[in-house]
Amino acid sequence: MSVASVEDLHVLVDAAMGRIPVDTLFVNAQVVDVYGHRVVPGAVAVKDGIIVGVRFDGRDDAPLPQAERTIDCDGRYLAPGFIDGHLHIESSNVRPAEYAQMALARGTTTAIADSHEIANVCGLDGLHFMIEDAQRAPLDIKFMMPSCVPALPDEQAGATITAEDMRAFMGEHAGAVFGLGEMMNTPGVIGADDETLARIDAASLTTSGLVDGHAPLVAGAELDAYTTCGIIADHECTRPEEALDKLSRGMYIMLREGTCSHDLAALVPLVAEDPARMRRCCFATDDRAPSDAQATGMIDNACRMAIAAGIDPVDAITMATLSTAECFCLEHGHGGAHEHRGAIAPGKRADLLVLDDLSFQEPPAQVYTAGTLVAERGRFVGAIAPAGEKVAQLEALLRNTVHLPQLAPEVLVYDFHPGEPVIDVVPGNAVTGVVRPESAEGLRRIMLIERHGRAVEAQAAGIDGDGPAGVGLVGKHVGCGWVRGFTITDGAIASTVGHDSHNVCVVGDNPGDMRVAVEAVGQGGFVLVHNGAVSARLDLPLGGLMSDKPADEVAREHDAFVVAARAQGIEAPLDPIMGMIFLPLPVIPSLRIRPEGMFDTVSYTYV
Repeated sequence: MSVASVEDLHVLVDAAMGRIPVDTLFVNAQVVDVYGHRVVPGAVAVKDGIIVGVRFDGRDDAPLPQAERTIDCDGRYLAPGFIDGHLHIESSNVRPAEYAQMALARGTTTAIADSHEIANVCGLDGLHFMIEDAQRAPLDIKFMMPSCVPALPDEQAGATITAEDMRAFMGEHAGAVFGLGEMMNTPGVIGADDETLARIDAASLTTSGLVDGHAPLVAGAELDAYTTCGIIADHECTRPEEALDKLSRGMYIMLREGTCSHDLAALVPLVAEDPARMRRCCFATDDRAPSDAQATGMIDNACRMAIAAGIDPVDAITMATLSTAECFCLEHGHGGAHEHRGAIAPGKRADLLVLDDLSFQEPPAQVYTAGTLVAERGRFVGAIAPAGEKVAQLEALLRNTVHLPQLAPEVLVYDFHPGEPVIDVVPGNAVTGVVRPESAEGLRRIMLIERHGRAVEAQAAGIDGDGPAGVGLVGKHVGCGWVRGFTITDGAIASTVGHDSHNVCVVGDNPGDMRVAVEAVGQGGFVLVHNGAVSARLDLPLGGLMSDKPADEVAREHDAFVVAARAQGIEAPLDPIMGMIFLPLPVIPSLRIRPEGMFDTVSYTYV
């Protein structure tokens, strides 16, 4: 129920007063009270998935209500379920129903998901698939409407979603879209572009009416203009001073800890300097590889790292729960009790974690969503509904999305020019640098090949003339450049995952292996080539982004891929998969590869 009826309220009040039995009673618990910033012995009563009673020992002497089931926490901690403030499910390379099982096993009970990855490939059909598939699992996923498809107006993506398209979709799928996803087109906002502002205005038709943000290194008057539009949060901060600028303008700050972007350690001083700031700071994973999600966790990993950096455990839990709920108006406001969360308090959804301790070295002992047990000690024990006919129909629309042109060997052979701009990879950070070396020593070739059909159509129209196949596409649909820090040796790596337009990106130390990798990529995924032969692969047939296999199997394939890539010289901490997918992203500083060539994201010019 979104808003409680009189009958619903009657039941909840009667249960709170003990006039009728509650469904579940948690006793002998150390309750993590994020409102009072304390841990207190007590008991918690749940009826119809809603917390209807919280009794603190030594303070509330009224008899506990009768219960259909009593759970003895045996002195363990009882905390609110975690809320992931920003993520892309597709970047975990699994579908929503599989992602949900991983997230719940690690204590995440609510996820704010932006599906602009699949939307950039398949448009609103992709978002529709994500929404429908997610309903099969007990994780509460709040889907945001992708705001920037494509990421920039001239990007060669697989789809375009206008403000008018957004409004039509939300009219057809009332209540399915929670808010507007990260507004990445900062030039469009700052320049008061009509279409960009119309997309922000379309947020009024979503459930929450909120607009999420994405504003790396934006400051001064440009930040004023950006926040004037009511954009609520940013997950792209990499320095405390940048985060404080945004926090002081009313934005919530997400301390991101993913697989590619590791910003939490750098941002912890923002909270350590003044713990009161925790109420405007929360956690997000953004992009999390399945192997990392299963091995080290998600938001629980962020809590563990924050505590290790000196943050009080209750503060860390508050950032993982109440702060995120307040950011997205889930702590109170729209909807009824089934929507309210972020704390253990009456009238809140019973998303609860039973914890052995507050170190987060291990997964939660138990995870409950709306009062139902869904995970125990890192193992999902809930129910996943079968994929119905609608899911199957939508899934079919996500297949066969890779349409590559023919490329003669000559296309991959090009010279390095001393002093030309080169992408400088920064391990653990989505931001890249730019260097201008005098020689190609230590560099690798990087190419981006349009895969949504434009290059194929151009080739069919004779754009190549009488030259070798693909030569005429260079600078139009095939971009060429160089990268430093992606140290693959005697081989190449190719991927259909390349934020956000997801064209085929290939990096290698020789043209021959690069060509083999591109030809082997098939209908999506990652391919690793060593001395002319495929040495590892991860197939992603759903939009070239997601597997149709169980998450456990995808995690094993991911691990095997990383091992093979390490053997070919890609050194830690750079993740060979996650480190690859950000190289084409044109909305984060400072140098990227696009189908037209090397692109300076600061000046918005080709170099």
